[in-house]
Amino acid sequence: MKAPVRLAAPLAAASAALALAVPAASAATTTIREENATGAPYTGNWQVSTVGTLDFSVDFLGSKVTGSCESATLQGTVVPSGAGELTAASIGACRTSNGLSSPPTDLDLGDLPDNSGQVAYDPVAGGRDGTLSINGDLRFKIEGQILGFTVTCYYGFRTGDTEGLVFDVYNRDNPNRPLPDQDDAQGRSDNITLVRQSGSSSLCPSNGSGTGSAIARGESTPGSGVFDRKLYLTS
Repeated sequence: MKAPVRLAAPLAAASAALALAVPAASAATTTIREENATGAPYTGNWQVSTVGTLDFSVDFLGSKVTGSCESATLQGTVVPSGAGELTAASIGACRTSNGLSSPPTDLDLGDLPDNSGQVAYDPVAGGRDGTLSINGDLRFKIEGQILGFTVTCYYGFRTGDTEGLVFDVYNRDNPNRPLPDQDDAQGRSDNITLVRQSGSSSLCPSNGSGTGSAIARGESTPGSGVFDRKLYLTS
């Protein structure tokens, strides 16, 4: 049975800012398109799913504790300008090297104060094509035995100095995409910080770091729940 997980403050599948240096201080525009750079602007449902595990490490009593979650999936809606909102989220079973674990979990978004956000076109030479930002802390729970005590630990996320998750986005034809064998829009983050949250046992490991890669798709048939539409990010 999937256990409920509480989200602290905002987890949205997207909300961030972008700015691209252009003449006269003009703001860069964002257009999400179907299939390729000349495709029709895309409006509809989307899904972001990790490929491989979501890996992390935390510090405990001076030692590094490693861990991984089998998967993570975010679903929501988006308009061509990149603005959207999160409608569903889940995380696969997680386990750490010191015995903490959690079952596959559907995240409860009912108490989420803000689920809005944005995908942003923000290219970097030799790197990404844009960003996907998730505001606030995704609060998830892991439990287990530490030093003979049963403990419950809650963690949220920060990327750099920004609360929440921020992924670099790569188009399906970007040679620098993190998953070269995948013909899809992709996201990658190597700068995720796990932040221990209130309600955690004092025995829970302190802050650590995490990494993950994912692919993003839309729907060819609106409302079908089948995410088979390839997406492309342009100005």
